[in-house]
Amino acid sequence: MTSFQDPEVRKCPGCEGFFLRQRLRTINFSGTRDWSDGAPTAWWAQSPLVRCRACAAIFWREDTEVVGVLPSKPWPIGRLARLLARWRDDPHGRLREEQEWLQLPDGWKSAQSADSADFEDVAYVLARSEGLSRDRLLWLRRRIWWTLNDRFRVRSDGSPIPNVPTMPEADEWANMRAILDLLEQGEMRPADMVEKGELLRLLGRLNEAAAVLRAVQPDGHSEIRASLIERLARRGDTQVRPLSDEVL
Repeated sequence: MTSFQDPEVRKCPGCEGFFLRQRLRTINFSGTRDWSDGAPTAWWAQSPLVRCRACAAIFWREDTEVVGVLPSKPWPIGRLARLLARWRDDPHGRLREEQEWLQLPDGWKSAQSADSADFEDVAYVLARSEGLSRDRLLWLRRRIWWTLNDRFRVRSDGSPIPNVPTMPEADEWANMRAILDLLEQGEMRPADMVEKGELLRLLGRLNEAAAVLRAVQPDGHSEIRASLIERLARRGDTQVRPLSDEVL
């Protein structure tokens, strides 16, 4: 099962209020689907670009200051249990935990997680992206690509994803070509090669896609995805697909 550690408390750069960043302890991939474009589908995946619930400021989570860790709120201590704990010198530390909780700033105890940036937020930041690192540019453009591709996806009950944003096809394809350019600017790992092949396939450059996907070096995972996507390219399929045997 997926479980979490005590969350970090961070400070919003807009209003200087507090928000929480959840920290994973264990991960369960059950229920996730592997789509050909590589879009993350795990519910616990956290967006690096967030919006403050209090002031609506948009910022990169990792650029914010960590001010502490919020422990779990202690269970209430009954009157008799409190007397026994005092008499026995608090053997389980419950009185100490209660006191530590009471001493925390009220702003910590009322803090909530920041909201993930939505499509409009991402487009807004991308339009003002001069000076951003390659990794952040890639994240922004991938997020736009993946969100637009939601029109091809279905939910666990088979129903389509509602209210998927749209963009003129020319702009959508320009964004995909920009991702290709950014990939070429860095080291091409096997996963990057798979992504390049998928982009070429969706752009209709099927022969190029197949050649790139055949050249993917094995790492225990990427070569499997590459083989499945190459099969789609050879069929002339230019749509995002779930990488499952029943589809292929």
